[in-house]
Amino acid sequence: STSWADLTTKVQTMVAADTMADVAFQHGALMIPELGAKGVWMDIEPLGDRDGIDWDIYWPWALNSLRLGPKGELVAGPESSHLGPNVIGYNKELLEEMGFGVPSTDMTVPDFVDLLTKVQSMMPEGGFAICTNADEWFLEGLSRNYSGHIISQDRESCGFSMEKTQESHKFQYDLVNTYKVMPGRDQILKDMKSMFYSGMVAMIVDSPNNIWTGFTAGTEGRFHLGSSQLPHGGGLKHGTTPSCNAYVIYGKTDKADLAWSLVRMLTSNEAAKWMALQFQIGPGAVIEAWHDPEVWAANPIYEDCAKAWSEIPVEEFGNIPVPTNARRAEFHDLFNNEWQAMLYGDKPYNQANVDKLQADLQAIMDKPMP
Repeated sequence: STSWADLTTKVQTMVAADTMADVAFQHGALMIPELGAKGVWMDIEPLGDRDGIDWDIYWPWALNSLRLGPKGELVAGPESSHLGPNVIGYNKELLEEMGFGVPSTDMTVPDFVDLLTKVQSMMPEGGFAICTNADEWFLEGLSRNYSGHIISQDRESCGFSMEKTQESHKFQYDLVNTYKVMPGRDQILKDMKSMFYSGMVAMIVDSPNNIWTGFTAGTEGRFHLGSSQLPHGGGLKHGTTPSCNAYVIYGKTDKADLAWSLVRMLTSNEAAKWMALQFQIGPGAVIEAWHDPEVWAANPIYEDCAKAWSEIPVEEFGNIPVPTNARRAEFHDLFNNEWQAMLYGDKPYNQANVDKLQADLQAIMDKPMP
């Protein structure tokens, strides 16, 4: 057992010392790529095929996000899964009282902005219509809404300076600086989730797990949660950044069958449903669990997600936004520092700074794997 913060460093250290446990919990995009590409984790697909596993019970994009072995092998079993962060959670009572309507998937961007400005006009002092993250993970999904990307689907090139990518970034920039419906860095009190729970933010954009887990305790019954996928009417796409929490098996284990039986249990429909009902955590990567009436009754946000995700064309599901050289942390930190400096007015948001960040990000992607 270890903390989330230690999962990367502790696992790396144990692998280097050849003292690794047989099974480990890892995040598919944040933790697996480097060690997966180096062949540290076992390919679990032959074990599943041997036992007659029906791989179709899982979201295909969840499995694809874990094909991170040296030759694209499936090196982890998917536990909880995310397609985002592109989900809007909103304060039902607050928006109903205002009477301007609620966000919906098929809204155009102008209609959505119009709704946000109307809601902003009714917010209390210090309150805001919406909060989104301003990190690479969120901006990647938003860029894909606009048919752009920060990291290409083959994970080899940076597209930050592309026209379509910049359209998405301009949208976020305008939320803060033009329409003033989203807080700047100095206007966020503690964090955006606590502002949403307290009623100081009307809408929040995040992954469904992050919005919903802790909602009941955090709001103390002050309001009910409504949800919608991020609006993408008017020709935009449903931009996605798939990822999974997952279980890996150490490639040098001498207990492969026992380890596999544990991973198989932890990624089963029964375990997925149990997590959702007991802890409000998204119901694994099992499609049936996401569509389970009991799960929907207990966790209404997952009903909207399950229905929306089932309608996305297969070809539109994106790859994980991690460079093939696995330098995600380095890439992520540079993007966050430089984009947020432009977003929050520390440096001009102009073509020169966009081009420089594009070049610097590509330079990271061109480095060898650590």
